[in-house]
Amino acid sequence: MKGDVLLQNIKVSGLVPLSTGKKAKETKLLIREAVLTKLGKNISNVKKRCTGKPLSLSITFYLHKAKYAKKDLSGLSDVVVKILGEEMSTKKDALKGLEIVTDPSLICRIILEKNLIKKDAKEEFSFSIYEWG
Repeated sequence: MKGDVLLQNIKVSGLVPLSTGKKAKETKLLIREAVLTKLGKNISNVKKRCTGKPLSLSITFYLHKAKYAKKDLSGLSDVVVKILGEEMSTKKDALKGLEIVTDPSLICRIILEKNLIKKDAKEEFSFSIYEWG
């Protein structure tokens, strides 16, 4: 059951969350900055509203069929959850996340969707956060 909307339909265009590879770190930083730009001064309010609450996430990916048809949703979503969390990587050069989801154990449900698009369409993903309960 969805509760209150805590963050509605944040869309990130032109970037695909990558967990490995040469561009993974750079892509995570670009996604973090894109979300920060969209939220602006509202980020502290979003953090307060999400802290300590059971959460439900909804994430939709629009990916090029030729490139990402075989990509699994768990890997793509894991990157998004890490970006929303406190740290985006576990290596010594840890990257700071957005600190919106400070306790991943409070995520009670994740709804994932992957839409395969034509190569001339723009890749993007969007997410929403709800209070679960």
